[in-house]
Amino acid sequence: MSRHLQDLLEDLRARIARMSAMTQQVVDLAVDAVLGADPVLAQRVIDGDNKIDDEEVRVEKAAIDLLALHQPAAGDLRLITSVIKVNSELERIADCAVNAAQRVLLLAREGRNELPPDLRLMCDNVVSTLRDTVRAFNQNDVDLARHVLRSDDVVDALYHQIVQDMLAQIESDGRRAGADLSNIMIAKNLERIADHCTNIAEDVIYVHTGRIIRHLHAV
Repeated sequence: MSRHLQDLLEDLRARIARMSAMTQQVVDLAVDAVLGADPVLAQRVIDGDNKIDDEEVRVEKAAIDLLALHQPAAGDLRLITSVIKVNSELERIADCAVNAAQRVLLLAREGRNELPPDLRLMCDNVVSTLRDTVRAFNQNDVDLARHVLRSDDVVDALYHQIVQDMLAQIESDGRRAGADLSNIMIAKNLERIADHCTNIAEDVIYVHTGRIIRHLHAV
């Protein structure tokens, strides 16, 4: 590998690390907004979305330029293609954070909302999963990536429980239907964040092993 290509790859790694840090920060902020029913924090999440969108475009352009101008092979090619995919997953994670923040604004307009205990637990799990995902990708840690894949089952179980509980509440007391539906949508966006984390974890394993495990149950 030429020194120039090596420098460009290091620059690409730094760019995606910055993108992952920005995404992690916006998810942390959105979760704080949910847990604290804080419309000010929620608005900060929404207002910061354009910055992440712009960063995604810059990372993608840098990666595509590397592919077009240097025609990398083997491990370098896997790394660059994975950066393109992970970059997109991170932007979608940020979009989910924005969607959750928008629901916080709706809840704030309706008055005080009592957050379901399972939703609080889900917030904690998703924040932890995203942190593990970012660390797994930045450090090329396959064992941690496998842990992320396993942790998705917990988030899925919490999501389904929240949906059942909120629908039961709507059936018994329709006066809180708006708040209950907002809680469902917050949970749905958290569940989607965990799904995107799973996709990133699969890419970590691909970069390290060259094995595509998407759609496989055994990891």
